[in-house]
Amino acid sequence: MLLVVFITIYIMTLALQLVVPYIVRDTIVFGVTVPDQNIMHPVLAKMKKQYVQLVGGTGIVFLLIMIISYNWLAPSESIQSIVLLSCLFSMLTVSMVLYWISHQKVSRLKKQEQWGVNIKQVRAVDLTARSRDEMLPWSFFAVPLGISVFLIIYTMLHYDQMPNDIAVHWGPSGEADEWRKKTYFTAISLPLVMLMMQCMMWGVSDSIKRSAIKLAVNRKEQSLEDQLKTRKYMSWHILLISYALTILLTVLQLSNIYPFMTVGYKLLPVFISFLVVLFGSLFIYIVKKHKHKVRYEENIDSQVMDVDEDRYWKGGLIYINRQDPSVFVEKRFGVGWTMNLANPRGYIFIGLPFVLLLLISIFSL
Repeated sequence: MLLVVFITIYIMTLALQLVVPYIVRDTIVFGVTVPDQNIMHPVLAKMKKQYVQLVGGTGIVFLLIMIISYNWLAPSESIQSIVLLSCLFSMLTVSMVLYWISHQKVSRLKKQEQWGVNIKQVRAVDLTARSRDEMLPWSFFAVPLGISVFLIIYTMLHYDQMPNDIAVHWGPSGEADEWRKKTYFTAISLPLVMLMMQCMMWGVSDSIKRSAIKLAVNRKEQSLEDQLKTRKYMSWHILLISYALTILLTVLQLSNIYPFMTVGYKLLPVFISFLVVLFGSLFIYIVKKHKHKVRYEENIDSQVMDVDEDRYWKGGLIYINRQDPSVFVEKRFGVGWTMNLANPRGYIFIGLPFVLLLLISIFSL
């Protein structure tokens, strides 16, 4: 069962790495801004194809290593998990190295051929865009927060019936494999972690809702539709994860109050269901995003282009822009959104819950 779970996660992660170059905007290639007039450059298409071939090839190699190593190892779940995780992170490391090499090549090509040097840069704006936003309101995230608060109170009321040792970690098989002595803090540490994670997800969704809607100057209507749909589906993705995480951690907390719930592999289906929701909602988001992606059939004959923001992106991955009020912006390579590290609000709404989450985890050990 452990191997099946890891292989499923591995294959879905590998598939995600392979499709990334084709789901981001065509005007962003390996984290570099490419003017509309140059997006059909033959070198760019070749680089994307090479990236997919190399990542796919090395991914298959690590998958075979994962399967063979698993069968050769002694029946130690901890050692097997380490090996399987090592193969997964090795594949991700290779993909990031290949991304970085491609990023440097596109940057050099852009500089050598002077893309956009003689083209006027324009920022497109639609004052009606906010009124058409379909992101979920904050009230949808209030239910998981309420459940966390209720679970903390419920735990305190049933503190005396909890066993002296409380489970704080569960292995891939779904069984608890690490315990801590019961105290009032360790008893409620799990719902506290759940509360902090839910606050972070609500903060991310709300920050995305308030972020700027960036349009393509030469394809305003198409890019507006793409932006609105992308934000809508991302809010649903975050909401589904929030509810799935709430169910998972609630069941784990109740298993500490009612130990009979942990007998055998009763918790394994809950873990599997969580992974199904996590990857399933992400897959749907990617499909929907690709469906509404702005299509560039040919190079545009235009005297204007979108504002080149490469100077704000470090390596095409880290965004630092003091002039942008957005806390979160869409990633240039990858799926989802990343934080504007120059905006202090991000450290308050996202960083603070994360620090508290770490402190809770540390002091509950």
